[in-house]
Amino acid sequence: MLITVEIIIAIVSLAVGFWQVCLIYAQVLGAPTVYANKEAILEGCKLAGLKKGQILIDLGCGDGRSLIIAAREFGAKGIGIERSPYCFLKSKLNVFLSGQRNIKILFGDIQKYEKEIKKADVIYVYLLNSVLGKIENWLFSSIGVNTKIISLAFSFPNFRPRKTKAVENLGRTTELKLYDNSAQNTI
Repeated sequence: MLITVEIIIAIVSLAVGFWQVCLIYAQVLGAPTVYANKEAILEGCKLAGLKKGQILIDLGCGDGRSLIIAAREFGAKGIGIERSPYCFLKSKLNVFLSGQRNIKILFGDIQKYEKEIKKADVIYVYLLNSVLGKIENWLFSSIGVNTKIISLAFSFPNFRPRKTKAVENLGRTTELKLYDNSAQNTI
């Protein structure tokens, strides 16, 4: 019995250590792990006019909840891109448990998946201003002319949102911002 308890303690310790290292890794890369609430995600999908069969891509998909909500509530197909090993595994598990079969989770840097991003109807981001500034030029040059980008709480530095909407998230009022690739939306 003592060996079993020691093994269980070792496994739990390794899992907690893995989780902590992954959270620190994400923080160092400028993308801390913070999960949006369901209402904010729903409102973002509505603001983008997400429709059945469209492709929603979540850059930094965390636990996959935005993809699951988009699939379940709107009939969308989902692609999540995540570079934190813990969040990647957690989102894969959550998608599996949700029963949604029209969602795939990809691991690695978002720029590695430019081919997938070109297919997106809607891109969802919940990334810090500093991260949005780093990916802005690449992202807007990679998306199609009809692709919409929803950003929760944070802004691209050189693009003006086409629409904004106040929304509650994590106990605070914040803004959803809808961007597109129109020239008139540059600052």
